[in-house]
Amino acid sequence: MQGIGIIAEFNPLHKGHEYLISKAKQQGTVVCVMSGNFVQRGDTAIAEKRVRTQAALKAGADLILELPVLWSMSTAQNFALGGVSALKYAGCRKMIFGSEYGNTDELFKTSRILSSPDYISLVLQKSKHGVTFASARQSAAETLGVKKGILQGANNNLGIEYITAAKSLNYNVEFETVKRIGSDHDSMQESEFVSAALLREHLKKQDYDFCSEYMSKDILNLFSHENISDISNIETGILAVLRTKTIEELRQLPDLSEGVENKLFYSISIARSLEELYNTMKVKRYTLARIRRLVLSAFLGADNSFFMKPVPYLRVLGFSQAGEKYIKENFKNLSVPLINRVSDTEKLGGDVKKIFETESRATDLFLLSLNTPQKSGLEYKAKIIKTGC
Repeated sequence: MQGIGIIAEFNPLHKGHEYLISKAKQQGTVVCVMSGNFVQRGDTAIAEKRVRTQAALKAGADLILELPVLWSMSTAQNFALGGVSALKYAGCRKMIFGSEYGNTDELFKTSRILSSPDYISLVLQKSKHGVTFASARQSAAETLGVKKGILQGANNNLGIEYITAAKSLNYNVEFETVKRIGSDHDSMQESEFVSAALLREHLKKQDYDFCSEYMSKDILNLFSHENISDISNIETGILAVLRTKTIEELRQLPDLSEGVENKLFYSISIARSLEELYNTMKVKRYTLARIRRLVLSAFLGADNSFFMKPVPYLRVLGFSQAGEKYIKENFKNLSVPLINRVSDTEKLGGDVKKIFETESRATDLFLLSLNTPQKSGLEYKAKIIKTGC
C-alpha cells in the first residue's frame, strides 16, 4: 500500500488526531513525522516523544519518524520544510492534514500568492507604516486576492507552508485536507473537540475525567502524572543557562532579526522568571511563540546552521507490522541516511552527528522537566517501539 503522510506533534494525541489517522488508514500505510521533545510553540512537549509514539501506534499509525528538534521547535516554514522533506525521503505519495478552511484549492492559491514578488514587496511597504508583521502579511495577502481570514487559522497556515515546502523540494505529492471542527487552535474553550492546549492544562492538573471525554482510554493511560512535562520545572535552569550566553552566541540563533540579540541579551540580564523575560522581550514584529523559541534555542545551544534546510536523515521511533513491511519495501534506496542506532551517527559524522548531539542534549534537558525527573542518556539507550511484530 502507498504511504500516507501526516506531520504532527500529538501533544497530546486526542480524538481529532485519531480521526485524521483513520482517514489516512483507509488509503494506505500511515507514516507520521512527529515532533521531538520541544515543540513549535516554544515549549516542552507534554510527554516524552516515545510516550507519544506509543499513543500514535495505538491510534492506528504504522510508522513514526522523528522530526528533529531543530525543525520541531521552529517557524512554521522550517517546521513544514523539515516534515515535508522527511515524508519525501520516506516515499509518501500523499499527505493529509487538518485545516480550518478545509479546501486545498484555496490553500494552493494562497501559497502561490504568498510566494509571489508582488506579495513580498507589498508586505515590506506596509511594514514601514509601523504595523506588526502579522497585520502587514494579512493585509498584503488579502489585497492580492487571498480569501479574507484564511491566514488567521493556525492549521491553514501550516497547510499553506506544507504546500510551499513541497514545491521548493520538487516533491510531487498529493494533498488532502480535513476540515477542523470544534475549538480553535490553542483555544481554552470547551466544545465537541477541544484544543490540545486545553488538554495539556488538564493533564498537568491530573484531571483525567475531563481528558477522558476527548482522549481514548488506552491512550490517556499512557499520559501518567509522573511522565507529564511542565516547563516551569526547569525555569531556573533555563534562566541560569541563558545568563551564560554572549551577544555573539545569541546573534547565531535561528530566526533572529538583526539587532534583536541586544534586546534579548538585556532581557536575559534582568529577568527573574520566564514570564518576565517574555514580557521584557516584547518586540512589535515578534510573536510570543517566536520569542519563546528564541529563548529555548539559546537554552538548547541551537544555532542557525540548519535553518530552512531539509532534514539530513530519517530516524524511526516506532512501527507496527504494516510499518515494518513499509520500511522493507520503501527504505532500500533512501536518498538520506536511515538512523537506527547511535553508532550510525558516529560513522556518518558531520551534520548528522551535530544534529543528533543537539537532539540528545535537548532530551537530557527535557527529562528534568518531567514531574518525576529522569536520568540523562535516553537517546543512547531507548529502543525502537514495535507493535504487532
